[in-house]
Amino acid sequence: MIRHRALSDGEFLDCGRCGTTVEGPFQARRMALAMAFAWTGLVALVPANLFPVLIFNVAGNTQENLVVTGVLSLWEQGYGPLAVLVGFSAIAAPALFLAGVAVSATACHLRLKSRFAVLLLRMAVIFESWCLLPVFAVACLVSVVKLRTLGTVSWESGSVWILVSALATFLTMRFFDVRQARERLETLQ
Repeated sequence: MIRHRALSDGEFLDCGRCGTTVEGPFQARRMALAMAFAWTGLVALVPANLFPVLIFNVAGNTQENLVVTGVLSLWEQGYGPLAVLVGFSAIAAPALFLAGVAVSATACHLRLKSRFAVLLLRMAVIFESWCLLPVFAVACLVSVVKLRTLGTVSWESGSVWILVSALATFLTMRFFDVRQARERLETLQ
């Protein structure tokens, strides 16, 4: 059994039996990276949901689309369950996941005592699998290819923010170590 501990720069944690490096300087900085990407994604979600993603023009009829207008359009067309699923997985779950990681990783990184951070860590774990913002970003790209056969499509500033928040969400998922966060928060209590 390997006892994990905080590593300083240049330190490595090796297995005493086989000599394999279990943690190194990069792993020790993972919490800081997860914190930075989570806050970036959380901030980028605001303009991603406020600015138009694309403008679609068919025979002189122009429509400006936000993420929420797609959800509302699905609802109005009678696809209520799908609208709820898309709204939850593209807006609510990413916001809840990123908020949970941002607060709990900040508490871990700054060594702050917080029961609230433990609760938000649990919330982040629950909503991580529902956070489909990177998938949503790819779906937007695919839909534009199909929409261009019907009319003209122009990308707007919201699409850049969706891309930034999707990338930040993906990197947060990549770097955030739930086990490490849970252990750090427990030792701070």
